Amino acid sequence: MTVSDGRSGRPLRFGVVGLGFGRCHAQEIARMDGADLVAVADLDPESQGLDLDAFGGELGARAYRDGLGMIAEEELDAVVLAVPPRGREKLIREVAQAGLALFLEKPFATDDAHAEALAQLCAEYPATPVMLDFCLRHLPAVVRLRELLDGPLGRPLVANADLVLPRDDSPAWVWDPANGNGIVNENTCHTFDTLGFLLGEPVSVHAEGGAYRSGSLEDGIAVTIRYEGGGTAVVTGGNLGVEALRTPARLSVCTERGQAVLTGGDHMVNALTWATAEHTEAVRENWELPSRGRISAAALRHFVDCVGAGTPPAPGVPEGVRAVRLAMAVRESLTTGGRVRVARAGAAS
Repeated sequence: MTVSDGRSGRPLRFGVVGLGFGRCHAQEIARMDGADLVAVADLDPESQGLDLDAFGGELGARAYRDGLGMIAEEELDAVVLAVPPRGREKLIREVAQAGLALFLEKPFATDDAHAEALAQLCAEYPATPVMLDFCLRHLPAVVRLRELLDGPLGRPLVANADLVLPRDDSPAWVWDPANGNGIVNENTCHTFDTLGFLLGEPVSVHAEGGAYRSGSLEDGIAVTIRYEGGGTAVVTGGNLGVEALRTPARLSVCTERGQAVLTGGDHMVNALTWATAEHTEAVRENWELPSRGRISAAALRHFVDCVGAGTPPAPGVPEGVRAVRLAMAVRESLTTGGRVRVARAGAAS
């Protein structure tokens, strides 16, 4: 049975496992047309400062402390899995064996070997839709820029992306080398995916930076990335920012026929300024910026629509593997001082 069989147009029934940022996903699903939040689960809600039963009750969802139990007991169509990467294998297999669609929080995996293992696991269940929550590519301003690159602006040549989190803003698991494996893997992956959406497949990276405040894993990076199509991007990432600036976001790109700049705040972009070489004035387009807790609203909408229509959602497993490979290549480049090649997802790393 595929996910869409027998639904007869009824809402997609969701369970959410992991209620750190996953609580934002649960709240979004509860308010979304075409979706029905059935159940939520968290192994240790007290560590999140969460009253699990009260939270579930507010959203009209049954509450569980065991995600595997929730998946086994509830009649679901899809699961949002928002747990750190180290604890995912059993949950992913349970979701896939139950024939459910999977919306998976980033990062996809801890490191290259873990990414390959999870990709192989997902490949055992080819009928299972899997989408990574690289939500920035689904923001309207980014979607519009992709349209312009396919149209009047033409092929991207040189890009610059700047997204730096505030310092001391990440939970402990992010810095565990056996789990989140650092802020570049856990958060700069958003920038890696957005640039992949716009510029294509990366082939190599060269990184500078270091562990300026963390003392262990890199927390500030400046990276050049080369792409298969000949384009190049410069990325500034990490978590050396400050809370007062509210995570400003900027991405600019020069193309074969013009130039565009995306700007915004609170980790998102919502303003696009662009022109071709023939324009005498720039075109300015703006969209309302959602609250930070609703950063994944457009991505979840895409997931619900795709699963309902029986079409593959994007980004998927290959993009998850790609982001991990880029993060690990950045670390290798910081260690060796050289340029590091990045294998395509699905190819040997």
